[in-house]
Amino acid sequence: MSSNRKRRANAASETETTPSARRRRRQSEETDSSPAPDSDDDGSSAPTNTDAMVKKMVRLAIASEYSRLPIRRNDISAKVLGEQGSRQFKLVFDQAQREMRQRFGMEMTELPAREKVTIAQRRAAQKTEKPSSANKSWIVTSTLPLPYRSPDILIPTKAPSLYTESTYTGLYSFIIAVIVLNGGSLAEQKLDRYLSRTNAEIATPVDRTDKLLQRLSKEGYIIKTREMDGGEEVIEYVLGPRGKIEVGTSGVAGLVRTVYGKEQGDHAGLTQFQREELEDFEGKLGRSLGIEPAPVRANEVDGASDVGDARVNGSAEDREAPQSSGPRRSSRRAPTQEEEEEEDSDSEEYEEE
Repeated sequence: MSSNRKRRANAASETETTPSARRRRRQSEETDSSPAPDSDDDGSSAPTNTDAMVKKMVRLAIASEYSRLPIRRNDISAKVLGEQGSRQFKLVFDQAQREMRQRFGMEMTELPAREKVTIAQRRAAQKTEKPSSANKSWIVTSTLPLPYRSPDILIPTKAPSLYTESTYTGLYSFIIAVIVLNGGSLAEQKLDRYLSRTNAEIATPVDRTDKLLQRLSKEGYIIKTREMDGGEEVIEYVLGPRGKIEVGTSGVAGLVRTVYGKEQGDHAGLTQFQREELEDFEGKLGRSLGIEPAPVRANEVDGASDVGDARVNGSAEDREAPQSSGPRRSSRRAPTQEEEEEEDSDSEEYEEE
């Protein structure tokens, strides 16, 4: 009897101690298997977080470009990376660039810093230290090869409408062109004269002229500067960061060639006289833009693409502009060209023809 009692007591004690022993054993195993907070064994969750941030980055870039807003570094940190991913900017940015190039034929291009035009801006720039990387911003540009940037492929966007987008692109391309052809800056009174010659001094098909200029300044196509000179306020317009990237010198050259009928592809079978005339045109255009004139061959112009650095909103829409603005340039064309030759012969050599 005593031996049976001992066996039952031992079995009962084992039954009582087994659950607690199992719990302790399980807790010790979990402690041993869990990684330390500072260890590098969290690779299983990192790709998931990075992929989510890359997707957010791509959505932010496309949404910003739809609104013609720059993609700012601060917005990326706040809306994409958050507090935990602040150190992963380069990794997320590079992967987002790769996804945009492969899937959308686009990429994010860094905008240049705004030029210090006025004396006050230059003095302020001298006092400040090296600009921080947090002030960087980008816009979305096209990576498609030039043969695929034709108007048949890259048509203006349909939001809000194809006509509105093509008209707006034509207007800001025209304004950027006259600024660039006038040496990079244009007085407000002179811009008003240009707009008056195109019947756009008060209103445009897009909006009122003053609101249109405000929108162009807000979106970075142009910059309005104010400076006091001898007690008189001088207002000028210069090229903005988005205008430099989206249109730029190559876009202005393509617009001028289109207006004068000198596009690439229309030079087959040129005579000697036509070739000399084209060389003279390219020389004047090069001097007006401050670039080397495009060399002319017997049958074509080398490097004379319509928009050499075409962008998402720039390449196709620039060619659509004459369609929307054409009906507004009717009765005043002959006298305005004569006035333009008299007033602007020094700054715009291409108009002397």
